[in-house]
Amino acid sequence: MTSKDSFKGDSTHFEEKFDAEVAHEKAPHVADTFADGYVDPSLQISDDENKTLRRKAHRRILPFLMLAYLCQALDKGTTGTSSIMGWQKDIGAKGQDYALTSTLLWCGIIVGEPIANQFVRRFPVAKILGGGIVIWSALLFGLAFSLAVPPVFAIRFLLGFFESIVGPCLLSLTVQWYRKEEQPFVSAMWQMMLGLHSMIGGILGFAFYHVQKNALRGWQWMTLCIAIFSLISGVVILIWLPDSPTQARWATEEEKSKFVERVRVNNQGLKNTEFKREQVVEAFTDPYTFLLFLLPFLQTLVVGGINTFAPLLINKAFGFSVLNAQLLNIPMGVMTVLMYVLIQYLITKTNQTLLVMIGFTIPNILGTIVLITVKPSAKTQGGLVVAFYAMQVFQACNPAIFLMLSRNSAGHTKKSVTYAITYIGWAGGNAIAPQFFQSAWAPRYLNSLYIHLGIYAAFIATCLVTRMLLVSRNNKRIAAQGTNPPKNELAFEDLTDLQNPDFRYSI
Repeated sequence: MTSKDSFKGDSTHFEEKFDAEVAHEKAPHVADTFADGYVDPSLQISDDENKTLRRKAHRRILPFLMLAYLCQALDKGTTGTSSIMGWQKDIGAKGQDYALTSTLLWCGIIVGEPIANQFVRRFPVAKILGGGIVIWSALLFGLAFSLAVPPVFAIRFLLGFFESIVGPCLLSLTVQWYRKEEQPFVSAMWQMMLGLHSMIGGILGFAFYHVQKNALRGWQWMTLCIAIFSLISGVVILIWLPDSPTQARWATEEEKSKFVERVRVNNQGLKNTEFKREQVVEAFTDPYTFLLFLLPFLQTLVVGGINTFAPLLINKAFGFSVLNAQLLNIPMGVMTVLMYVLIQYLITKTNQTLLVMIGFTIPNILGTIVLITVKPSAKTQGGLVVAFYAMQVFQACNPAIFLMLSRNSAGHTKKSVTYAITYIGWAGGNAIAPQFFQSAWAPRYLNSLYIHLGIYAAFIATCLVTRMLLVSRNNKRIAAQGTNPPKNELAFEDLTDLQNPDFRYSI
C-alpha cells in the first residue's frame, strides 16, 4: 500500500467517525438518560440488520447474564447440597435450624430489594452486578469456615442482601437489549441456570462426599470451589459487560443508535436516573403491582420448599442413599432445563403467558397427589422419584412470571418500585416456604403437601384475575386508537405503562 492509499484510508475513517459524532450531537433530545443522543425515529432497520444485532447481543451480553444467574444459584444452593454431607452435624444444627438458614437468606433479599432497585435505577447496572458477585464470593469463603449456627445465620442473611441485586440487574439488561418478543427466550436462557445448578450441585456433592479424611470436610472444599468460581465470574463481568447498549465499547456509534431504535417498540426506554414521585404513587395505586407481588409469592411458597428439601426428601422420605440422592439431583436439573426451554417456546408460539403458566401448574398438582397417596417402599421408590421430577414443572413458571414484570412495566421510577415489590414477593415466598416443612412432619411432610394443593388453587385464580385486568386495558387502548397502529413516539420519554397510550400489555 502506498502512502497515498494509506492517507486516503485514514481520511475515510476520520470522516466516518466525524459523521457519527455529528449525528450523535444532532439526535433529538429525549428524557431517557442512556438513549439521549442516540435516538433516530427515521432510522430504518431491516430484518437482516435486526437479526445481526440480536445475534451480536446473544454473543456479547447473554453469556454474562447466564453466568451471573448461575453464580447466584450455586451460591445460595450450597447449604442444600451440604445438608446431606454431614454439614448439619458439623455446625450443630438442630430442629428448624436448617430451614432457618434458607429463610434468613430470603429475608436478606427482602431487605435488600428496595435498595438494590434504586441502585439499578441510579448507577451503572453492570458494575453493580459484578461488584455484588465479588462481595458475596467473599461471604461464601466465610461460610466454608463457619462451624457454628450463629455465624452461618449471619452470613446467609448477608448473602441474601447482596444477592438481591441479581434479578433487577438481569431484568434491566434484558429490557435494554431485547425486544418484548425476544425476551421469553432470553429470560429462559439465564433462568434455566437454576437447572444447571442442580446438575453441577449434584456432581460436586457426589465428588466431595468422598473427601472424608482431610483437614477440611467435603462440604467445605465444595463451598470453596464455588466461592472461587463466583469470584472469577464477578471480575469478568466487571470488566467486559457493558452498562447499556450506548456504552458498549465494541459497538460503533451507528450500531449503538440501531440497538436503541430496535427496542423502541417496547415503549420502555433504556434508563432514566431522575426520581419521579408521581410514578411512585402510580406504582402503589396500580392493582397490577399487587398482582405482580402475588404471582411470585404463591409460586415460591411451593418451589422454595421443594428446592430446599429436595435432597432430604429423596434421601429420607424415598429411602435412597446419600450418594444416590446427590446423583438423582442431576436428572432433576435436566428436567428443569427442559421445562424452561418448553415454557419459553410455548409463550413465544401462543403469546399466552398466563394460560401457559396455568398449564404448568397441573403436573405439580398430580405429582403432589401421588406423594400423598403412595407410601414409600422398595417397589414404589422409582415411581415416587418420577412424581417428584414432575413437580419440577411448576418451577418453570419462574421466567414467565418475571416476563409479566419486565414486559409490562414502564417508567423507570415506577419500574424501580414494581421490580422491588415483585422480588420481595418472590423472596417472601421463598423465605416462608421452608417453614411449611416442619421437622415434626418428617420424613414425608404430608401436611406440607396438603398446604401446597391450596397454594396451587390460589395461584391459578391469581393468573386468571391478572389476565382479565390486562386484556381489559389492552382492549380500551385499541378501541381508543381505532385502526391506527401505535407510533411509539413516546418510547424514550420515561412514561409509565398507564401514561403511554402506545403501550401494550403482554398477557
